[in-house]
Amino acid sequence: MNEQQIHSKIRLMESDVKNAVRQRTLETCTGGPSIERTRLFFLLLPLFTGKPWSGEIEASAKTVSIVYAALHAHDQVKEVATTKKQQLTVLAGDFYSGIYYQMLANLNNFTLIQRLATAITKVSEQKTSFYETVIRSEEEIERSVQIIESDLLTTFYRYYGYEEYAQLAEVSLQYVRYSEELAYWEAGVHTQLLKTLYHSLQPAASIETWLMEKLDQLEEEMLELVNHHLLPYDLKNYLLHKITPHQHRAEQLTREG
Repeated sequence: MNEQQIHSKIRLMESDVKNAVRQRTLETCTGGPSIERTRLFFLLLPLFTGKPWSGEIEASAKTVSIVYAALHAHDQVKEVATTKKQQLTVLAGDFYSGIYYQMLANLNNFTLIQRLATAITKVSEQKTSFYETVIRSEEEIERSVQIIESDLLTTFYRYYGYEEYAQLAEVSLQYVRYSEELAYWEAGVHTQLLKTLYHSLQPAASIETWLMEKLDQLEEEMLELVNHHLLPYDLKNYLLHKITPHQHRAEQLTREG
Protein backbone atom coordinates (compact mmCIF):
# COMPACT_ATOMS: atom_id res chain seq x y z
CA MET A 1 0.00 0.00 0.00
CA ASN A 2 1.59 3.29 -1.08
CA GLU A 3 1.43 6.62 0.75
CA GLN A 4 -1.44 7.94 -1.36
CA GLN A 5 -3.50 4.84 -0.61
CA ILE A 6 -2.72 5.15 3.11
CA HIS A 7 -3.73 8.81 3.06
CA SER A 8 -6.93 8.06 1.12
CA LYS A 9 -7.98 5.32 3.54
CA ILE A 10 -7.44 7.58 6.55
CA ARG A 11 -9.45 10.35 4.87
CA LEU A 12 -12.25 7.89 4.04
CA MET A 13 -12.37 6.65 7.64
CA GLU A 14 -12.43 10.25 8.87
CA SER A 15 -15.34 11.03 6.54
CA ASP A 16 -17.25 7.90 7.62
CA VAL A 17 -16.87 8.79 11.30
CA LYS A 18 -18.03 12.37 10.71
CA ASN A 19 -21.05 11.13 8.78
CA ALA A 20 -21.91 8.70 11.58
CA VAL A 21 -22.13 11.50 14.16
CA ARG A 22 -23.30 14.37 11.96
CA GLN A 23 -25.83 16.66 13.64
CA ARG A 24 -26.22 20.07 12.03
CA THR A 25 -26.81 22.20 15.13
CA LEU A 26 -23.98 20.65 17.12
CA GLU A 27 -21.64 20.86 14.15
CA THR A 28 -22.45 24.54 13.59
CA CYS A 29 -22.00 25.52 17.24
CA THR A 30 -19.11 23.28 18.29
CA GLY A 31 -17.22 22.71 15.05
CA GLY A 32 -18.06 19.03 14.93
CA PRO A 33 -16.20 16.05 16.39
CA SER A 34 -12.44 15.99 16.92
CA ILE A 35 -11.10 13.11 14.83
CA GLU A 36 -7.34 12.80 15.10
CA ARG A 37 -5.69 11.28 12.05
CA THR A 38 -2.86 10.01 14.23
CA ARG A 39 -5.25 7.65 15.99
CA LEU A 40 -6.99 6.75 12.74
CA PHE A 41 -3.59 5.73 11.37
CA PHE A 42 -2.98 3.38 14.28
CA LEU A 43 -6.53 2.01 14.21
CA LEU A 44 -5.92 1.15 10.55
CA LEU A 45 -2.29 -0.01 10.97
CA PRO A 46 -3.19 -3.75 10.96
CA LEU A 47 -5.01 -3.23 7.66
CA PHE A 48 -2.03 -1.34 6.22
CA THR A 49 0.29 -4.23 7.12
CA GLY A 50 -1.95 -6.88 5.58
CA LYS A 51 -3.52 -8.34 8.71
CA PRO A 52 -7.03 -9.88 8.50
CA TRP A 53 -9.59 -7.05 8.37
CA SER A 54 -13.36 -7.53 8.22
CA GLY A 55 -16.37 -5.24 8.08
CA GLU A 56 -16.93 -5.85 11.78
CA ILE A 57 -13.36 -4.84 12.62
CA GLU A 58 -13.66 -1.67 10.56
CA ALA A 59 -16.96 -0.79 12.27
CA SER A 60 -15.31 -1.34 15.66
CA ALA A 61 -12.38 0.89 14.64
CA LYS A 62 -14.81 3.65 13.69
CA THR A 63 -16.54 3.20 17.04
CA VAL A 64 -13.27 3.63 18.93
CA SER A 65 -12.67 6.85 16.99
CA ILE A 66 -16.11 8.11 18.05
CA VAL A 67 -15.28 7.26 21.68
CA TYR A 68 -12.18 9.47 21.43
CA ALA A 69 -14.34 12.25 19.91
CA ALA A 70 -16.79 12.01 22.82
CA LEU A 71 -14.02 12.17 25.43
CA HIS A 72 -12.38 15.10 23.63
CA ALA A 73 -15.70 17.01 23.54
CA HIS A 74 -16.05 16.66 27.31
CA ASP A 75 -12.44 17.82 27.74
CA GLN A 76 -13.28 21.16 26.14
CA VAL A 77 -15.70 22.12 28.91
CA LYS A 78 -14.80 23.67 32.26
CA GLU A 79 -16.11 22.14 35.47
CA VAL A 80 -19.34 24.14 35.13
CA ALA A 81 -20.68 24.71 31.61
CA THR A 82 -22.01 28.27 31.61
CA THR A 83 -21.97 29.43 28.00
CA LYS A 84 -24.24 28.12 25.28
CA LYS A 85 -21.23 26.73 23.39
CA GLN A 86 -19.99 24.87 26.48
CA GLN A 87 -23.43 23.43 27.12
CA LEU A 88 -23.72 22.29 23.51
CA THR A 89 -20.24 20.79 23.73
CA VAL A 90 -21.37 18.70 26.71
CA LEU A 91 -24.40 17.66 24.68
CA ALA A 92 -22.16 16.77 21.73
CA GLY A 93 -20.02 14.52 23.92
CA ASP A 94 -23.13 12.76 25.24
CA PHE A 95 -24.49 12.50 21.68
CA TYR A 96 -21.29 10.86 20.40
CA SER A 97 -21.32 8.51 23.40
CA GLY A 98 -24.82 7.37 22.54
CA ILE A 99 -23.81 6.70 18.95
CA TYR A 100 -20.80 4.53 19.77
CA TYR A 101 -22.83 2.39 22.19
CA GLN A 102 -25.51 2.03 19.52
CA MET A 103 -22.89 1.00 16.94
CA LEU A 104 -21.45 -1.62 19.28
CA ALA A 105 -24.92 -2.89 20.13
CA ASN A 106 -25.65 -3.24 16.41
CA LEU A 107 -22.59 -5.47 16.16
CA ASN A 108 -24.04 -7.56 19.01
CA ASN A 109 -20.54 -7.51 20.48
CA PHE A 110 -21.10 -7.35 24.22
CA THR A 111 -17.58 -8.51 25.11
CA LEU A 112 -16.04 -5.59 23.22
CA ILE A 113 -18.59 -3.22 24.78
CA GLN A 114 -17.49 -4.38 28.23
CA ARG A 115 -13.80 -4.02 27.48
CA LEU A 116 -14.19 -0.57 25.94
CA ALA A 117 -16.36 0.54 28.86
CA THR A 118 -13.58 -0.51 31.25
CA ALA A 119 -11.02 1.38 29.15
CA ILE A 120 -13.25 4.48 29.01
CA THR A 121 -13.47 4.46 32.81
CA LYS A 122 -9.68 4.20 33.13
CA VAL A 123 -9.11 7.02 30.64
CA SER A 124 -11.68 9.26 32.33
CA GLU A 125 -10.14 8.63 35.77
CA GLN A 126 -6.69 9.58 34.50
CA LYS A 127 -7.99 12.72 32.79
CA THR A 128 -9.68 13.71 36.05
CA SER A 129 -6.47 13.13 38.00
CA PHE A 130 -4.82 16.05 36.21
CA TYR A 131 -7.36 18.41 37.79
CA GLU A 132 -6.16 17.47 41.27
CA THR A 133 -3.56 19.83 42.72
CA VAL A 134 -1.29 17.17 44.15
CA ILE A 135 2.36 16.30 43.71
CA ARG A 136 2.75 13.21 41.54
CA SER A 137 5.81 11.21 40.64
CA GLU A 138 7.14 11.33 37.08
CA GLU A 139 6.24 7.65 36.68
CA GLU A 140 2.62 8.34 37.69
CA ILE A 141 2.35 11.21 35.22
CA GLU A 142 3.85 9.15 32.39
CA ARG A 143 1.52 6.24 33.15
CA SER A 144 -1.51 8.54 33.10
CA VAL A 145 -0.51 9.97 29.72
CA GLN A 146 -0.01 6.47 28.32
CA ILE A 147 -3.48 5.36 29.45
CA ILE A 148 -5.17 8.52 28.16
CA GLU A 149 -3.51 8.41 24.77
CA SER A 150 -3.59 4.72 23.94
CA ASP A 151 -5.64 2.52 26.30
CA LEU A 152 -8.73 2.49 24.08
CA LEU A 153 -6.62 1.72 21.04
CA THR A 154 -4.71 -1.11 22.72
CA THR A 155 -8.03 -2.54 23.96
CA PHE A 156 -9.09 -2.71 20.31
CA TYR A 157 -5.76 -4.32 19.40
CA ARG A 158 -5.97 -6.95 22.13
CA TYR A 159 -9.53 -7.89 21.27
CA TYR A 160 -8.76 -8.51 17.58
CA GLY A 161 -5.32 -10.06 18.06
CA TYR A 162 -3.16 -7.12 16.99
CA GLU A 163 -1.15 -6.88 20.24
CA GLU A 164 2.13 -6.74 18.31
CA TYR A 165 1.43 -3.10 17.41
CA ALA A 166 0.49 -1.98 20.93
CA GLN A 167 3.93 -0.79 22.03
CA LEU A 168 4.57 1.13 18.81
CA ALA A 169 1.19 2.86 19.15
CA GLU A 170 1.74 3.66 22.84
CA VAL A 171 5.17 5.17 22.25
CA SER A 172 4.12 7.11 19.13
CA LEU A 173 0.97 8.55 20.69
CA GLN A 174 2.88 9.63 23.79
CA TYR A 175 5.44 11.27 21.50
CA VAL A 176 2.69 13.23 19.75
CA ARG A 177 1.12 14.27 23.08
CA TYR A 178 4.38 15.51 24.58
CA SER A 179 5.16 17.37 21.34
CA GLU A 180 1.82 19.15 21.66
CA GLU A 181 2.45 19.93 25.33
CA LEU A 182 5.88 21.38 24.51
CA ALA A 183 4.27 23.61 21.88
CA TYR A 184 1.66 24.74 24.44
CA TRP A 185 4.42 25.47 26.97
CA GLU A 186 6.37 27.54 24.47
CA ALA A 187 3.18 29.45 23.57
CA GLY A 188 2.37 30.17 27.22
CA VAL A 189 -0.77 28.01 27.25
CA HIS A 190 -1.29 26.17 30.54
CA THR A 191 -2.90 22.78 29.98
CA GLN A 192 -3.92 20.52 32.85
CA LEU A 193 -0.93 18.29 32.20
CA LEU A 194 1.46 21.25 32.28
CA LYS A 195 -0.12 22.43 35.55
CA THR A 196 0.46 18.96 36.99
CA LEU A 197 4.09 19.05 35.86
CA TYR A 198 4.44 22.53 37.38
CA HIS A 199 3.27 21.28 40.78
CA SER A 200 5.23 18.02 40.60
CA LEU A 201 8.61 18.87 39.07
CA GLN A 202 11.22 20.71 41.06
CA PRO A 203 12.12 23.27 39.94
CA ALA A 204 9.13 24.11 37.74
CA ALA A 205 11.47 25.75 35.23
CA SER A 206 12.60 22.24 34.29
CA ILE A 207 9.30 21.47 32.53
CA GLU A 208 10.68 22.31 29.08
CA THR A 209 13.79 20.23 29.71
CA TRP A 210 11.71 17.33 31.02
CA LEU A 211 9.49 17.36 27.93
CA MET A 212 12.44 17.52 25.55
CA GLU A 213 14.16 14.63 27.32
CA LYS A 214 10.95 12.59 27.13
CA LEU A 215 10.73 13.30 23.41
CA ASP A 216 14.33 12.18 22.87
CA GLN A 217 13.68 8.97 24.81
CA LEU A 218 10.42 8.21 23.00
CA GLU A 219 12.02 8.96 19.64
CA GLU A 220 14.71 6.36 20.28
CA GLU A 221 12.08 3.79 21.28
CA MET A 222 9.86 4.60 18.31
CA LEU A 223 12.61 4.25 15.73
CA GLU A 224 13.72 0.94 17.23
CA LEU A 225 10.13 -0.36 17.12
CA VAL A 226 9.65 0.78 13.52
CA ASN A 227 12.76 -1.16 12.53
CA HIS A 228 11.68 -4.14 14.62
CA HIS A 229 8.36 -4.40 12.77
CA LEU A 230 10.08 -4.18 9.37
CA LEU A 231 7.35 -1.88 8.09
CA PRO A 232 7.24 -1.37 4.32
CA TYR A 233 9.07 1.77 3.19
CA ASP A 234 5.92 3.76 2.29
CA LEU A 235 4.24 2.91 5.59
CA LYS A 236 7.36 3.72 7.62
CA ASN A 237 7.81 6.97 5.73
CA TYR A 238 4.17 7.95 6.29
CA LEU A 239 4.39 7.22 10.02
CA LEU A 240 7.60 9.15 10.55
CA HIS A 241 6.84 12.17 8.35
CA LYS A 242 3.04 12.54 8.41
CA ILE A 243 1.93 11.07 11.74
CA THR A 244 4.89 11.92 13.99
CA PRO A 245 6.73 14.47 11.83
CA HIS A 246 8.99 16.12 14.40
CA GLN A 247 11.80 13.62 14.87
CA HIS A 248 15.20 14.94 13.83
CA ARG A 249 16.35 11.41 12.91
CA ALA A 250 13.33 10.38 10.84
CA GLU A 251 14.80 11.47 7.51
CA GLN A 252 17.99 9.50 8.10
CA LEU A 253 16.02 6.40 9.11
CA THR A 254 13.80 6.39 6.02
CA ARG A 255 16.83 6.92 3.77
CA GLU A 256 18.50 3.93 5.36
CA GLY A 257 15.31 1.87 5.07
